[in-house]
Amino acid sequence: MKVFYIVLAIIVLIVLGIRYFVFRIGKPVNLEVSNSYFHHYRKNLIVYSPMGNWFELGYFESEADVATFQPINEDFGKDKNNVFWKGRKQLVDHDTFKVEDFYIIKDKNHVYHLNGRKFYELEIINGADPKTYQLLDASITDYRRHYWTKDGYSVYYKNKKINADPKTFRPLNNAIAVDADFIYAILSYRGEGNEMVEVDEVIQKHKMIEGEIHAINETYARIGNSVVSAFTKSEFEINTFDSIATTQEIDYWNIMVNDVLINKGTIYPEIDAKSFEALRYDFSKDKNGVYYDFKKIKGADYSSFEILSDQYSKDNQHVYFEDVILKGANSKKFEFSSQHAIWEDGENQYKNGKIITSKK
Repeated sequence: MKVFYIVLAIIVLIVLGIRYFVFRIGKPVNLEVSNSYFHHYRKNLIVYSPMGNWFELGYFESEADVATFQPINEDFGKDKNNVFWKGRKQLVDHDTFKVEDFYIIKDKNHVYHLNGRKFYELEIINGADPKTYQLLDASITDYRRHYWTKDGYSVYYKNKKINADPKTFRPLNNAIAVDADFIYAILSYRGEGNEMVEVDEVIQKHKMIEGEIHAINETYARIGNSVVSAFTKSEFEINTFDSIATTQEIDYWNIMVNDVLINKGTIYPEIDAKSFEALRYDFSKDKNGVYYDFKKIKGADYSSFEILSDQYSKDNQHVYFEDVILKGANSKKFEFSSQHAIWEDGENQYKNGKIITSKK
């Protein structure tokens, strides 16, 4: 029995020791406002730990005055002298600092944003007027609500100033915006493939066109008898028709206007839009055939057509590299080899649509 009590005492001491030296978070300062600001378990100080999960999400001992500190929201707080963001003291005007709708952060002197170049330090939005700065459209219910802001003089996209009319400017979708005078392309990226870079720009592209304005989908918009779009490669495209009777979304990249297919801003009148279907990679089809990058694969039999990779396909008779027949390739035996980017059919090996070795 004596041994039992000794072991129990050791276990209790170990548990208390672990709690003393490892556990740092005590009671939350105000759980109704924030579940990330806590009193320290042992020390007389305020700590910041996201959702109290200090072990995985981090922990910071703040300089805040314990007696007067109160959280403003999840990440911001104030004491009698300073404002804190994620536990770090910020260089802002204490008495006039406020956070509106979480993303509108300002004091009497400046407007701030959270994505600054210095770690855990609010950054000033250059030129923004704190007296009039607000969300562009508070009625937007999705994530884009906080992308768009304005003051009495300018519009801002992801904290970057746009030379647009704040009274009439409005985004139509992810790609196009308008104001009373101009059409704008909204560019999150520039370039394609390995050359794609993030830019987050809104660029004035065309004078406003008269007529009805509405979004067709997230990348196309109709303005009068024109359809406009903005994609990473061309940045802005405008296609004008004598008249527009119908518009229909096919998918993110493709729409049908007057029974004509438009893909990434380019019209393809030779493709039957009503039966068009995007397949994997750059392959697609309509009732008349199969296409690679909107070039018809001549002679392809869709009933036996099979996509093998981003460039290769086959049917019962032929193997195709992009939109052309791979001459001499055996369709029934053609398959990927164990070597990188190499294909084979038992007689030949192929790379980039050409024979590189042959048994013949």
